[in-house]
Amino acid sequence: MDEILNTTSPEEEPSSAAEQAVEEAEQKADGEQSASPEESQEKKPAEKTPAQKLADYIRQCSIDSHVAPLKKTRLQPPEGVTQEEVTALLAAVGTAEADPALEHISFVQGQKDLYYFDQQMMTRHFAEIDSMLEDKDILYTIATVARSDCKLYPRPTQFSKLRKYPFFFTEDEILGAVARMKFDDRYSDIDTVTASNGAMGIYSSQFMSKKYARALIEQVEVEERQNP
Repeated sequence: MDEILNTTSPEEEPSSAAEQAVEEAEQKADGEQSASPEESQEKKPAEKTPAQKLADYIRQCSIDSHVAPLKKTRLQPPEGVTQEEVTALLAAVGTAEADPALEHISFVQGQKDLYYFDQQMMTRHFAEIDSMLEDKDILYTIATVARSDCKLYPRPTQFSKLRKYPFFFTEDEILGAVARMKFDDRYSDIDTVTASNGAMGIYSSQFMSKKYARALIEQVEVEERQNP
């Protein structure tokens, strides 16, 4: 009797779990294929604006310890940014009209150009130093650094400092620059002092006397080394 009541054939049994999974996968694939072009585009990341690309370029320069000169950036703009866009975007930096993407970008005025940097990646002081190196005016650079050191620390600028990063001036370049300053009224306050061990420094008479400068270079180059 039970065999008579069980009239369902093997072909009519419900689909297995594996078959159901295959059907669901096929339905999902069909749905993705039927998605509209607009929906597909929405899934792609939005392309960066010219301002964002320019900000990325200046940020990378700052990470590499360099400012971005206006002239060079305008002549060789980042990929995807036109020369006109570079000019307009950088001209607005520091004003109320600046693009939000450039909110961390600032600049320093050099002798020959404007130099841009990312304030989150570089200090203004270092940007000023690198801008002087970009200007390639060794007299102005050495005099400016010496005046700053004499005013802030105070102490003369050691020759050894100017031979190291980020300056990398040679001894002959430093001596030559100091010699030329004596014939330029703009640097009439700049002079040198020598410690007892022969180490030299550059000072500005605007901020200290020669006697005081000599005592300081002796302290830095001799006394502090003997008694670290």
